[in-house]
Amino acid sequence: MPGGFSRFLHSLLTYGFLFYTFIGTNPIDYRPLAERVDGNPASRVVVLVLLALAVVVAWTNRSALVPCLKANVGLFAVVGFCLASVLWSPFPDLALRRAVFQILVTGVAVGIAVGVTDLRRFHTAIFIGMMTVVACNFLAVAAWPSLTIADNGVVGLYAQKNPAGAVAMIAVVCATTWTIGASRLQSTMVGLGGMALSALFLVLTNSKTSIGLAALALLIIAVFVLAEKGGPRFVLVVVFGALLALAGLLTVFAAIDFDNARLLEILFGDASFTGRDELWAFALRSCLERPWLGHGYGAFWDVGLTNDPLRSLEPGTWLGDVDPGIINQAHNGYLDLWLQIGLPATVVATLVVLAAALSAGRRALLRDLDRGARAALGMLAALLFLHLLHNSTEATLFARGVAFANLAILCILVTAQAQFLADAAPRGERSGAEG
Repeated sequence: MPGGFSRFLHSLLTYGFLFYTFIGTNPIDYRPLAERVDGNPASRVVVLVLLALAVVVAWTNRSALVPCLKANVGLFAVVGFCLASVLWSPFPDLALRRAVFQILVTGVAVGIAVGVTDLRRFHTAIFIGMMTVVACNFLAVAAWPSLTIADNGVVGLYAQKNPAGAVAMIAVVCATTWTIGASRLQSTMVGLGGMALSALFLVLTNSKTSIGLAALALLIIAVFVLAEKGGPRFVLVVVFGALLALAGLLTVFAAIDFDNARLLEILFGDASFTGRDELWAFALRSCLERPWLGHGYGAFWDVGLTNDPLRSLEPGTWLGDVDPGIINQAHNGYLDLWLQIGLPATVVATLVVLAAALSAGRRALLRDLDRGARAALGMLAALLFLHLLHNSTEATLFARGVAFANLAILCILVTAQAQFLADAAPRGERSGAEG
């Protein structure tokens, strides 16, 4: 297949994946409970079409397919275990349908990853895709303000402000790293515009978690960029500043008699994390009912009104008084995945993401790569680390139908593909192979 047409198919697959992941088949409309249980037929059709295209792309890049499978054994083991959970799930039909769907999405991501031959080009595709998503959100806000603006912030094309904030956070990181990798003034200006647009959307969502994590990511990225230019002395200054900040935090902690709740209230304004502590306690109790294998992938929440797990709670607390079906996650991805596939598999899943993040971060620091490749690897590392942090308050780790989960799987696969490209490139030409 001609190279130009192959690249066209890969671009079509990449943008299709981003459109499905971040906009979906029913934007703005909040999915009713019945659809959350039975699934969306339109989404299945879209994913099957994308999978067919992914098969074609993977075939045209089949030399990278086997190395991809070998390098991502951990990832495929986790997804395979999700499917195996059908055997012990109390709702095997739901677990089967949801695990198979997750396998299909992973297959689409594999097709995209093995088709990556230039990290900068891939980074550009992600940048364009995310800026298009942000622009679509602004257009939706302008066209349907009553549907896209809630009392507590802008929700855009999403049901709540937190998913909107996560999308904006991802866009900010993509735009920032892409701008750093730009080699022309025109590209830099475009990147700065994308950063400003994404940051504006992030602020408008009023999602505190995403705003805080985005600020942390930008700070760390800035430190690495300045450290590269400032050398060892700058690194020492940063380390000294971090130690001072830690000493200040410990001083504050001592001043309040080492009261954890008080410290959390000072730092975050709410020691209960807007009531999440009660939900976390319930989730932990449910985890301990089946600690090793879980309740089955996708078979704890969204299992129908009759079987809603919160029905077991006595009325009298806000969690016990919530209408069945309203809450469909533990607001902690580690607890949520533990609920579904057990503690050992959750640990493996976490390590898979962490290993990919460390690998991408380490390679982003290599000076034998060109600027664009290093920026792309920096984006992969930043997104994967943010994924693990964001997962502490929102369930995203290998979560079904969640945008950040789909993107994280793609980032893991592309990180492995970057290593394949480096190994396949002749000595002295690695920068060109990945730039």
